[in-house]
Amino acid sequence: MMPQQHEMGLNCARDYGVVSTGPHIGANDGRSLSFARVYRNLGFRFLNKSIVATGITMQSVRLNSLFFFLLALTYLAGCAGKPAMPTANTDIGPALAKMATVDVLLVSDHTLPDHLNLSSGGANGEERLFIDPTLQSLNSKLISRGLNTHILNVEDMVAGKDIQNKATFDTAYTQYDQILQAAVKHGVTIASIHYDADKIPAESYGDNKAYASAEEGGKKYGYIGGVQLILDERATSDATLNLAEHIIHRDLILQQLNAVGFRIRPGYGDKVRFQNNLTLNIAGHSEGGAFLLEIAPQDQAVRLYGSPEKIVEAIDTPMDALADTLYAFRQGLK
Repeated sequence: MMPQQHEMGLNCARDYGVVSTGPHIGANDGRSLSFARVYRNLGFRFLNKSIVATGITMQSVRLNSLFFFLLALTYLAGCAGKPAMPTANTDIGPALAKMATVDVLLVSDHTLPDHLNLSSGGANGEERLFIDPTLQSLNSKLISRGLNTHILNVEDMVAGKDIQNKATFDTAYTQYDQILQAAVKHGVTIASIHYDADKIPAESYGDNKAYASAEEGGKKYGYIGGVQLILDERATSDATLNLAEHIIHRDLILQQLNAVGFRIRPGYGDKVRFQNNLTLNIAGHSEGGAFLLEIAPQDQAVRLYGSPEKIVEAIDTPMDALADTLYAFRQGLK
């Protein structure tokens, strides 16, 4: 899900000027110790025992309380000064080398629902639940056509595949971008597959309804999502523009997704949507071409078909067509 704030909708950490459709976990992930908890554990627990055992005076209690109060503050200060340590990096050397033999790199961009969500979880904070089975299906179709593929997920960039703090988050995306850069160097075709936000009410964009930028059925919305092909105009190699032409006009992939029941984003049924995007700003330079395809408004897809697996079944024909497009395009590059 890649729209930008206000006119471009809701987005993830792979874009600029963004907000999220899902709940933010934020930098404080619940591991911080409250002062009350530390003070209770370090102070009163011991004081109560001391009072019972020795009958010390209230003045002594006050002195002990002060002592433990200062001890607790020192403890908290020490904790606050220690930054979260990133998980050890995964050795991406093999993946970097593999890009020399890959035809199509499939990328998911977003973080998993149970990982740190710094506006990176996509639609409803759970876009990967829909992206992953879609990528697996497309990957199988590409392999069956004789293409060499690789699926790139951000969690694969760190040991343990677990992203729970910002240090690990930053490390993971740094390595993710390095693999994108290697793919560009080797002329790999890079396909980013997403699901879009659905309809965002105008009032969600603030008290001023002038933020409303779309209309459907006589009602104004802040954003109406849908099937669309996205490029970043800062990174548009000839191959990227040619591939977009094939997808939109020659093979009518957007129209095929629309035939399944998914709304095309208003105004983008027959043209590219240009939007700043961190993945595409790297990938779009590839001589193998690159694109971001929003398969459907995620909530609409759920209303129509239910589970991610049923959605993948519903789009089998359009994904076959997309696999044919990518195969033919790669053959044309030889």
